[in-house]
Amino acid sequence: MLDLRSAALPLVLAALLFPGAARSADLPPLDALTERISMALGGADGGAKALASADEFEFVYRRTLHEVLSDDELTADHRYVTEAAGTRVRLDIRVVRGKGEDSATLLHGGEAHLLTEGKAHSVNVDAVRSRLAEFGPDHLFSVPLALASDGRRLLGDTDLVVQEKVVDAGGSRIVLVANDDEGAETARIEVDARTYRPVAVSFRSPAGLVAYRYGDYREVAPGLIVPFEREFSRNGRTVSVTKVLRFRLKAPSDPSRFDSSVTALGPIPKVPPPPKP
Repeated sequence: MLDLRSAALPLVLAALLFPGAARSADLPPLDALTERISMALGGADGGAKALASADEFEFVYRRTLHEVLSDDELTADHRYVTEAAGTRVRLDIRVVRGKGEDSATLLHGGEAHLLTEGKAHSVNVDAVRSRLAEFGPDHLFSVPLALASDGRRLLGDTDLVVQEKVVDAGGSRIVLVANDDEGAETARIEVDARTYRPVAVSFRSPAGLVAYRYGDYREVAPGLIVPFEREFSRNGRTVSVTKVLRFRLKAPSDPSRFDSSVTALGPIPKVPPPPKP
């Protein structure tokens, strides 16, 4: 199965720490804009803090991975369930299209197991904990979650400047940029001019140009606002596209969820229809 990793938030922030150009006079100052961005994403007590305070949640999404070298494509549904403040985690992956094996990864009681092809395999706890972290919402949406609870400090400590307002077929966006000493752009954040939520983030990394696009923001719980659509690209080529199917802070009860002897892998439960008015 393809295993492509997106850049972590610390790398994003490191890339933003470069001197920038002068701010355009007809645009809001950075401090006012960062305040609006923070509030639009849940505020100081929202975002990453709101998610961290959740004792449990269920996160279901479909992701398509594009292998850059071979052009192979894999689409799989994921269900990430965490309980007891993250001490119990289960990740189910079901392949929809492409080559790969259905699996479930369990972490609980100081043990970790991988369920696949009707068998349970005991695996290293630290390795599983690290791998599972890549599939959770706090990793996939690290930038908007951090900008909510810590946006004023994160953006205030950088040399990003409010550069321009762009209006095109994609809507109206406010653009913030950072430049190096030679004037070359090193980072960019585009914010929807109406909602003040980020729709695009890009920066230079050791692996080249990394870019994220976000859309369809929804409030999962008070203060917890995340994009239900995410696209990740590197050097102009799409690496992954993620669409959230379900995100709720109460996981349905299932006594067998962390029982490694139950090796049969059923389908991920479908998203229930909306309630009738």
